[in-house]
Amino acid sequence: MAKRISIINFKGGVGKTALALHLATGLVRYHDKRVLLIDVDHQSSLSLVCLPGKEWQKLVDEGKTIDAIFEHFTKSNVPLPNKDIIRKNPYDKNPYQNSYERLDLVPATLKLDETEIELSSTTVGDSVQSEWNKRTLLCRWLDENMIDRDYDYIIFDCPPATKLVTQNAIAASHGYILPVIPDAVSTRGIPHLISRVFSKIDGEFSGLSQFLKSKGKPIFKSYVPSTKLIGIVISKIKHKGLASRSRYTTDHTTHLETLKKLYGKEIVEPYIHEGVGVPECLAAGYPVYDYSESQNVRSGNFIKHFKLVVENLMNRIDNCN
Repeated sequence: MAKRISIINFKGGVGKTALALHLATGLVRYHDKRVLLIDVDHQSSLSLVCLPGKEWQKLVDEGKTIDAIFEHFTKSNVPLPNKDIIRKNPYDKNPYQNSYERLDLVPATLKLDETEIELSSTTVGDSVQSEWNKRTLLCRWLDENMIDRDYDYIIFDCPPATKLVTQNAIAASHGYILPVIPDAVSTRGIPHLISRVFSKIDGEFSGLSQFLKSKGKPIFKSYVPSTKLIGIVISKIKHKGLASRSRYTTDHTTHLETLKKLYGKEIVEPYIHEGVGVPECLAAGYPVYDYSESQNVRSGNFIKHFKLVVENLMNRIDNCN
């Protein structure tokens, strides 16, 4: 069975998509794993990194995106999609395509933002069953298409919110990873996000599932009652200068120490520091692993750092029960 993981944070711009991409491509390239990336963020950043713009638009026009799963609930007579929404080997035109043959993608669409609103306002049949159904559409899709059989890992790149689309990913995830910039906003938001997942979202799912079980209703096999925190990845941490690679800015040092005190064992090393190398690669449509000739990638040692982060996360994910 595949290990299913959500990459999530309330705040945008924390390196969430970069982490999802490098975790997935690192697992495939360096550990020979089968990985499915599922983009559930309406901004579609991950999809546009993995696919040329014209191909992404073609898939959107053909309805071969994650939105098709949610439209099954919001629109009458729309069947649940099959595996056709999976874009096999999205890097097949990449010069390093042989490194990523075991990577697949379910792309997102900008329309997903509208679908989120439609999900919230739509009720189908019994109110309790309806609330469960709209929050477990991804579970249903995974089960009915037996997706777990095809992959070692399934990674959800979530939007910066915990509304219904994100809750679908959480319901299907064994664990979640928090990319965090060590600043005041991110540090303050982490306790609330962790509480939201454990106390609020998992609690709501538990109440719904227990009620439905008492009525003899089936529960999806891919539903996970308790989604665990896999780790906190420090992202975009700033050094004091090129000559001070071991020292961080005063603000980031202060908040990093706070994070260590609160979540010491959950902090994943090494830290991914701020640098133009990562956005440069994303803009080109590659992970940093394919960009070793870039001075910005080499000077930041990004390949080594991401490879180590991937290895450490893989060990944590594999030990997540």
